[in-house]
Amino acid sequence: MIKFYIPLFCCIAAINVAAQQEQKGVLTYTNQTPVSLSDIIISNGEKIIDEISTDENGNFTVILEAGTYTFRIEEAGTLIYTQEVVVVQNKDIGVIIVPKTENVTLTEVAVTGQKKLIEKKVDRLVFNVDQAEGAKGGNALDALKLAPRIKVDESTDAISIIGKGSISVMINDRLMQMDATQLANYLKTIRTEDIDKIEVITNPPAKYDASGNSGIINIVLKNAKSESVNGSVSSSYNKQKYGGYNLNGNVNFRKGKWTLTSNIYNGNGKWYNNYTNKITYPDSEWTTTGSGNNINKYIGGKIGVDYEINDKLITGFNIDISDGNGTSDSNSIMNVFDFNQNKITKQITSDFDGTTWDWNYFGLNYHVINKFNKEGKKLTFDFDYSRNSYGGDDVTVSNEFDGNGVEIPNKYQGNIGRTKSFSNRYNVSIDMEQPLDSWKMNYGTRLRWAQDETDNKRLYKTTGDYSELTDLANIYQYNENIYALYYSVEKKINDKWTAKAGLRYEHAEVKGLIDNPKADYKRKYDGLYPTAYIMYQPSENHSFTLNYSRRVDRPYIWYLNPTVVKINDYSYSQGNPTLSPSNSSNFELEYAYKDLSVSSIYYRYANDVFTQVQLFDPVTKITTSKPFNFGETFSYGFSENLNFKPLKYWKVNATADVFYRKTTGKIPELNYSIDGLNGEFRITNNLDLNKKKTLFANYTYSYYTKSNDGLEKYSDYMRHNAGIRAMLFQKKLQLSFNVNNIFENKNADFSVQSNNIISQSTYEAFRSFRFGITYNFGKQFNIEKSKSNQEGGGGKG
Repeated sequence: MIKFYIPLFCCIAAINVAAQQEQKGVLTYTNQTPVSLSDIIISNGEKIIDEISTDENGNFTVILEAGTYTFRIEEAGTLIYTQEVVVVQNKDIGVIIVPKTENVTLTEVAVTGQKKLIEKKVDRLVFNVDQAEGAKGGNALDALKLAPRIKVDESTDAISIIGKGSISVMINDRLMQMDATQLANYLKTIRTEDIDKIEVITNPPAKYDASGNSGIINIVLKNAKSESVNGSVSSSYNKQKYGGYNLNGNVNFRKGKWTLTSNIYNGNGKWYNNYTNKITYPDSEWTTTGSGNNINKYIGGKIGVDYEINDKLITGFNIDISDGNGTSDSNSIMNVFDFNQNKITKQITSDFDGTTWDWNYFGLNYHVINKFNKEGKKLTFDFDYSRNSYGGDDVTVSNEFDGNGVEIPNKYQGNIGRTKSFSNRYNVSIDMEQPLDSWKMNYGTRLRWAQDETDNKRLYKTTGDYSELTDLANIYQYNENIYALYYSVEKKINDKWTAKAGLRYEHAEVKGLIDNPKADYKRKYDGLYPTAYIMYQPSENHSFTLNYSRRVDRPYIWYLNPTVVKINDYSYSQGNPTLSPSNSSNFELEYAYKDLSVSSIYYRYANDVFTQVQLFDPVTKITTSKPFNFGETFSYGFSENLNFKPLKYWKVNATADVFYRKTTGKIPELNYSIDGLNGEFRITNNLDLNKKKTLFANYTYSYYTKSNDGLEKYSDYMRHNAGIRAMLFQKKLQLSFNVNNIFENKNADFSVQSNNIISQSTYEAFRSFRFGITYNFGKQFNIEKSKSNQEGGGGKG
């Protein structure tokens, strides 16, 4: 095998060298002094080709093919000059004269230049993933952990906006309607090299769905650019306590009116967890320790085809397919310590071996984009269909022993919860962008039909084989239809003031049906969801934005299914079909200075907040996990994001969020309040280790103070992450190595109470490693992108 790879890489290297040659040049000011130790960002269209530096005498060398390029010259991160340069084969670039002035030439208007790590737009923060060294070689979930104002829970992978709470996640403007576990598994199939940017939209405009109380995260994948063939192959190896891998390949093609994008991937992930839970009752303490090995395998692919009927009309489709399965090998032991007897009186063992699951996803988008003769006027039609399927066996074999370790008769039991579920989503949307003089109007409609069904079975044994408990079997059906209309208008009042306002109307109809015991319910909801933005820009370097939005959070089917699931005699879980949507009001004031600083002050209030709640019965000692509309919450805080360059080879991104949050419980079991200050801080250092900018290093330190979320309290914790990346063969071959949680700092401990009973949990933290390798070939190219299943257009940021 090695004998095969050596000549292959030699051949690749020879082809690259033959096509490219070293060019020499020098930068001088108009007074003939050298432009020493400056950065030159070389781009071709929207693609950055190379980043180089001059020496003390202003000299530089670069390897380029013959062609026309844009040279963007910076000093200490500040743009000082932009010039178009024609590279001729066998001829040096020569002298580039830089005017001794701070004014930028007009040619900069057409230049994308080097992207910043964080960019501020009118209604969102844009996180450019290519500039985040710590994400290289990872997946979308790794990238989200580095994005501003985003928090990914270390133990559950749940995603939220700091200071606000749960959010909606979109990929290329397509809403991903999955539970937290399904979403995390899916995001792990997307490699960071395929992500263009992540948009953090805390107060989304009217054209977006009103669902998602805290805002939207939009993951925008890279498109193809210019007429050509290109692609990449990559692989990564991840190791926590055990190892896992990911393989990925994509090919993109454009010829004439046709554009094709394709991707295929395969992976196997294995992770280990170790936890402790302690529930303190008035007369006893129940302590559980557990550990588990979990394996998740997946395979999938995507394909997209676009056809340009004429210069005004484009049509096409995208198909996304993925399939996965997993197993769990875990167990736990619960010790019951009696305060009166001052000893352990009971021990309960639970074995979860044999737990399995499988899932698959199918997504289809068909779109038509019609541009009109008037500049900026465009009509987009989208039809989307998606199907999520899930099946699994949740196995629990439990037994009880007395304080001396002697088995208690008739306590051995096995429980299997066998679940098969699927959800179908149909979406039709029409969106019109229409400028009218100095006004910009955007209006449209979206229709969504959702059909969900879950088939639940219960198997049980005390001896011998499992048998089905037919009286606990049921089929649960849930339908949700949403009809929306929206309109927004934007007006540039003068050179300094811009205003935008919108209104969205949504009519929702939900229906649930269960066959055992027979029950059904129907509900209708009507809501108006206004949004407003006003931006004041006193100068080019300063901007102030004030915005407001009203949002709604609707429960998904996995919260509504009333089926009771038995873990053992002391632990049950159940859904709640009576849940109501939660509405919130959001205000935010942002100030941006150049691309160096974004400061935000925000306030949020939400009523009828719902989440999964643990109910502890002090008499029976039974714990029931069930979702409730448990109360209301409000928070206000300050967020700061800084980007600066202490040295030419050292870039720093620092973020800080400090906020006060108070949550008040409104149900009898949770009739109390929690409030307090919360803080989350992160500093990321990116280092260029050589002048050719082919070797990079990064280090990130994060600190999270004591905090509260809902009615849960969390302890403080910290993280140290570092990585290194090398680029070879004219930057077409990329190698990366990252270490997360270098010092194995602990996870946050968290506690919650109900009926005045307190539960405390701790999950052990582990160091993890990731090695990635990617080879890119060809050139990127561009297609007109559909809004795809969401009225946002956020992907164009």
